[in-house]
This record gives sequence, structure tokens and C-alpha cells, in this order.
Amino acid sequence: MIQDIYPYIMMNHYHPHQKPKKGDKIFYFEDNQVITKPDGRFFQYEDCIENESYIYLFSMGTHHFFLSDIRSLQHSSFSARQLRYYEPQFLGFAALTALHLFHWYTENKYCGKCGHLFELDQKERALHCPYCQNIVYPKISPAMIVAILNQKGQLLVTKYAQGDYQKYALIAGYAEIGETIEQTVLREVQEETGLKVKNLHYYKSQPWGFSSSLLFGFFAQVDGDETIHMDQQELRLARWANPYEDLDTNGVASLTGEMIELFLTGRYKDFYTLEK
Repeated sequence: MIQDIYPYIMMNHYHPHQKPKKGDKIFYFEDNQVITKPDGRFFQYEDCIENESYIYLFSMGTHHFFLSDIRSLQHSSFSARQLRYYEPQFLGFAALTALHLFHWYTENKYCGKCGHLFELDQKERALHCPYCQNIVYPKISPAMIVAILNQKGQLLVTKYAQGDYQKYALIAGYAEIGETIEQTVLREVQEETGLKVKNLHYYKSQPWGFSSSLLFGFFAQVDGDETIHMDQQELRLARWANPYEDLDTNGVASLTGEMIELFLTGRYKDFYTLEK
């Protein structure tokens, strides 16, 4: 998955007073486009040394990353969606995480409690209102993805009714107030397909900066009737797929893609067993 960047480790400790130096990467975004130099490479500090405002983001090994508005410089851009294929992968993941923080910073300029301008907190990664002392932390929305299997060993695959992503996916959804992530699985499955599930098994999690989410992946088994009653407002397709099918998932950068790949190769059987 995109966050698998070994031997690099993301060090997300907040250092508000750290200044950029030569070689440090500078990110900025516009309309979900990644701003780059005309040759497609990311900007470095020496390319935009005259900029006065930088926000420290995080580091990976000796690589340090900052946010700064570099749109006044001659630049090019590409769709942020292409970050899932970016090489080297650690830079793609860095840019995706920077996009997550960019959305949070730009969508929270004013205090929602009193309307004054937020300031960067000097102790932790937060936005602080100097007037009413309100503090806002980065938005991280918990969501789940579930690979549902039936007694025939088939997988429930879907395609979304809306949005740009139209390749095969799994049932997914955000957690609601007052429920555990396991309860989210049960509710979303029933809402979108009319199915009930059992034998829930946690697989992995994934930070997903495209939607400011933290995704939790599960495997589950249909409990009872396997007839699908699809919510057409959420899905345009929901069906049972066989292991030998060619399911286009956009690769294994995403948790969804990896889980579907586990089904297609049969490797899910190494850790998950269907109940009789």
C-alpha cells in the first residue's frame, strides 16, 4: 500500500520553529492538483528561497517537508490522484499526507466559535484562536472497508454511483457518532446491500489523505440470505465475483486494492476461515 515506505519512516512530530534548508521538499496544491516544477519534480527550498512563509509538515529520514504557496513561481501540475502511482513511493506518500494537511489548513482559516483568524499553535499540530482559546486539530475521519465472502467463496464487489472512481471497490463507509468501527461495518453493509454479516476479522488500517480518513479493513462472511438489495443512491453495481475474474482495482496502493488482490490470489485463506 502507498504508506509502505520501508526503509523510510514517517516522523510526524510537530516542530513549529524548524526552518527549511537546501534540499528540503516544498509542497503546495490547487484544485486537487499537485504543484511541481516545470520538469515535474517537486520544488525544493533552493527553488523558492524568497518565500517568507513555510509550515513544517514532517520528515522521513533526512528528508524534511514543508508547505508554502509557490504558485507565483513558474510551475506545472498533475492530478493528486496520480500520487498513488508516484515513484519513488515514499515521496508519493509524503505528498499525499501533505495534501491531507493542506486541506485542513486551508479549510480552517477562521475560528468556528468566534470568527477570528486562527494562529498556528506553538506546542502541537493544532490551530489556536488567540481570542476565545478554541483549538482545532487535524481532521481524521474514521472509516471502514469490508471484504464480504459467501459460502461459495465469492467476493461482494461494488462500483460507486457517484464520484470519479469507477473501478471495482468494496463496501465502505464512515463511522457515525456513538458507534464502534465494527458496528459501522454491520450498519453500512445492511444499508448499502441489505445483507447481514458475521465472522468479522480485522485486517489492516491505512491513512488515506485523499479523503482525510483513517481506513480500517475487515473480512466478513454473509450471515443468512445472500440476495443483494442494492442502495442505488450509493452504488451503481453490487455483485458476487469469482476468484478467477479480472477485477480492475487501480492497483494495490489502496487498502481496497490490496484486499481484492488477496481474494483473487487466495492468500486471504492464510488468516481467514469461512464458518460452516
